[in-house]
Amino acid sequence: SILISGVNGAIGSFIYNRFFEDYSITGVGYRDNSNKENYFSLDLTKENDVNTFIEQSKKYDVLIFLVGLAHKKGKNHDLDEFRCVNKKTLTNLLSTLKKYNILPQKIIFASTISVYGEKINKYIYDEDSDRDPFSPYAITKLEAEDYLLDNFKDQTWILRFAPVYASNFQLNINRRTKIRGFFYKVGDGSNKLSLCNIENISSVIKNIIEDKVPNGTYNISDEKDYDYNDLLLYVNAKWVVTIPTFLIKWFYHIGKMMNNIFIKENTIKLISNNVFPSNKIRKYIVLPYKLNDLSPHKKR
Repeated sequence: SILISGVNGAIGSFIYNRFFEDYSITGVGYRDNSNKENYFSLDLTKENDVNTFIEQSKKYDVLIFLVGLAHKKGKNHDLDEFRCVNKKTLTNLLSTLKKYNILPQKIIFASTISVYGEKINKYIYDEDSDRDPFSPYAITKLEAEDYLLDNFKDQTWILRFAPVYASNFQLNINRRTKIRGFFYKVGDGSNKLSLCNIENISSVIKNIIEDKVPNGTYNISDEKDYDYNDLLLYVNAKWVVTIPTFLIKWFYHIGKMMNNIFIKENTIKLISNNVFPSNKIRKYIVLPYKLNDLSPHKKR
């Protein structure tokens, strides 16, 4: 019996569709209506609404928590808004489940590699790397991680996703290959980065449910490291604008002086290697899916 919160998002919908025939799934989401069976509209930021829902709920074996402000990094003054969605929703749900003595045996929490806080002079970030987030999105995701480890460590799996992609979810590919309708690369396009095929996420969660992965914190990424030329080849870019590296470095320093989170974070991605290996979880399971397993034009 599985409860998926954030079931209407890209990852939530994929997991729901993949697992629906194998498990008893209940989905909750902010949207009023959904075409999913056993779906409930629920605003997790409202404690009374959460209490009413849990009061009438059965006990779930697994909670898959996918709630978050996806693809919106935010400004410093947005911190309270992000904390409300990225942490309060989690604390409201788990504290209420605990109150009614129906805590799930397993809590699977979707986090982000952004909790490490990409740096201009660092190449590889594993699970033991310092956590130094600087966007409100990443700061509040890390706060949620710490809440789980402080209160539910023995039943928690924290999954730090690299940028996710799927056949029908190409945002994290497009934003790294195209700007204002033009394909682009910075310098020779050789800087390395990690991505995460959504099929690998499905595989990780299934193996957690089947007791093949011990609780803990894991980077989730494709085994292969990509560079920007790989992405341009994947999207079949015929004509590419080359942006000089020095220009992006100039923007980076401007963003740093202005303390502009958006500029700093995105320029670092373009002018440095950012690899988030998933070697830790590969000690237990195989995650075989990679970029070339999907066609960018194929829709599921």
